[in-house]
Amino acid sequence: MEQSTIAQQNVERAMESANYGFRWAREFAEQTLSQSKVAWDGFLKASNKVAKDLENQSSAIREQTAALTEKALSNSVDFGHKCLRAKEPDELLQLQTEYMSQQAQIFAEQTKELRQKIQNATQAAYNTLADAARKTEQSITRTDQALKRQRSEA
Repeated sequence: MEQSTIAQQNVERAMESANYGFRWAREFAEQTLSQSKVAWDGFLKASNKVAKDLENQSSAIREQTAALTEKALSNSVDFGHKCLRAKEPDELLQLQTEYMSQQAQIFAEQTKELRQKIQNATQAAYNTLADAARKTEQSITRTDQALKRQRSEA
């Protein structure tokens, strides 16, 4: 009889160990899935914000490029009209010099503004991603703490 009691106790201990291992694995899987969901949600929010910010910046850059093209073409048309009114070869040379100087100035100003807009867009995207990473890390920490509380209460 004593052997069957020992065998029964061994079976019960084995079942307890198996149940403990199963509960631990389930809790670990739940924690991992919760953390993954938090990270994924943070990633989606950040990527949507970055896409929206880049779309806005792209629009501003397109407008800037259109303005550059308009100024450069206007300057070219003005140059063409002045050339038609020129009476001396020296006058054409002076007009050419002025035209090239104006074109260079237009491109320099526009390039500076475009560079600034691109830098702002890059900085905004970086800030958004850094903020999302920080928030995701905080959410994962809160999830970990909540799961630890649940385990200690159980």
